Amino acid sequence: MGYGISLHRFVDGEPEALDERVVRETLAPYAVEMGEDVEEMLIRAVDGGEAEVNVSADGISVHRFPTGGVVDVIAELANRLSAAILLPDGALVSSEEQRANLPDGLRDMAAVIEMTGPTLRAALRS
Repeated sequence: MGYGISLHRFVDGEPEALDERVVRETLAPYAVEMGEDVEEMLIRAVDGGEAEVNVSADGISVHRFPTGGVVDVIAELANRLSAAILLPDGALVSSEEQRANLPDGLRDMAAVIEMTGPTLRAALRS
């Protein structure tokens, strides 16, 4: 991927904190390097693809990732966090309820998809 994406959770148009425990549980099996703080890590999917992941109070950014197994990990993480995936030109959510919770500017640009690795890969390609 030539660009990064980010995961954020919204309720009534306002950002919500992500559950750090869920982030750690989901990413730990793929972490090449992860200390006590989950702020920065390198993850490696089972197919060998790697991505840089930065976690902050307001979201998770994923950089320089291939379109293979890392996308499966991102989809799993988005599902477990009930998070929207923000792209440079829009957003991807897994339900109409999630779309309704997005801020006004994002709601119209969001697409509802089944949040699985294959479906997310297809959406990222289009």
